[in-house]
Amino acid sequence: MPVSKIPSSEVELGMYIASLDRPWSETPFLFQGFEVHNQQEIDELHDQSNFVYIMVPDEEIELKKPASYHDGAVKKSNRLHKVNYENRVSAMDELKAIREVHETVVQLVSDIESLIQSEGTLRIEDLGQPVRVLVDSVIKNPDASLWLTRIRKFDSFVYKDSLSSAVWATALGRNMGMDENDLYTLATGCMLMDVGKLALPPELLHKTERLTHDEWEQMKSHVELGLSMLQNDPDCSPDILDIIRTHHERIDGSGFPAGLHGSQIPLFGQIAGIVDFYVAITTPRPFASVISPSLAEQMLYDNRDNYFDESLVESFIQTLGTYPTGSLVELSTGEVAIVMAQNPGLRLKPDIVMLLNEHKQQYDSFVWVSLPSYTRNDIPINIKHTLKDGSYGLSIDEIRL
Repeated sequence: MPVSKIPSSEVELGMYIASLDRPWSETPFLFQGFEVHNQQEIDELHDQSNFVYIMVPDEEIELKKPASYHDGAVKKSNRLHKVNYENRVSAMDELKAIREVHETVVQLVSDIESLIQSEGTLRIEDLGQPVRVLVDSVIKNPDASLWLTRIRKFDSFVYKDSLSSAVWATALGRNMGMDENDLYTLATGCMLMDVGKLALPPELLHKTERLTHDEWEQMKSHVELGLSMLQNDPDCSPDILDIIRTHHERIDGSGFPAGLHGSQIPLFGQIAGIVDFYVAITTPRPFASVISPSLAEQMLYDNRDNYFDESLVESFIQTLGTYPTGSLVELSTGEVAIVMAQNPGLRLKPDIVMLLNEHKQQYDSFVWVSLPSYTRNDIPINIKHTLKDGSYGLSIDEIRL
């Protein structure tokens, strides 16, 4: 069925909204794709977007690729391609080494929430040593921290997102050859980019229905709230403040709070925006369903050079791998596993931990399998596809290995 792009002011009752001029996760709409049933929905679409894409059953309309907003600013950055990193240790060895320290970082993120809610003062220096340990672990082998963050159960999706974003951003920066100091800045900034949400009413953060216009405006205020908490801290660098200020900006100008576009958005802010988007749509939360990692990668790719810089998107997809660490996968045998570690040079053959047999029954024990050598009757076993969190009753953060 063809799709037509129209101004949001021309939306009428009965139209089916296929997509918006900005990511769904950055609007108060609960579902991606819906039929317009009332005037309130028309008003919200007008408030939240300039254009919408509607399904047109009786016309053939060819949509052209959106105009490119890429101006080469990212490719010209002198922060990239400084260091060529290689895994120093195996994922299993690093997992054993970092597990206890990782719990310290988790506790730190939890303490930040308690501090904000008690109206205490948040200081960057308190994050220094734990974040540096986290960055050092990602430099050695990113799979260990990615794995621990993915399977760890958190009391709040806000600080699960914070830690996940910090780890993924560091892994992306590592892949693009940033030096250690820049990786530290990325990790710190992404850990704190949504800290302003902790000052919002809990009932707003955990609302399961669509946000009203006023509630969405209040939700967007987390950017300014986060800046106000840290802008007077002498240890908070301009780069960290840039991450907090611009992680919701988009290169086509459709983001918030300032509607910046292209190179007006600093490199770190663009990286934070990509990571934040990926984590938001693949991590369970009260008000939205999750999608599979492969679909999330496709959404990022579809929005390259539109919402997100093309070269950054391609680098992030390369960092994620075809089957990202910590994602559920179904094998060609029908078995279900979770990806434990990547095998460099073998993007389709990661190391996995077996969870369910071909009848979708749980194995008596969890077995680590190196997929490159896994066969059945001398026939190589492959991954069919990734699964979203919750598939077959499996909740990733409840898996205990």
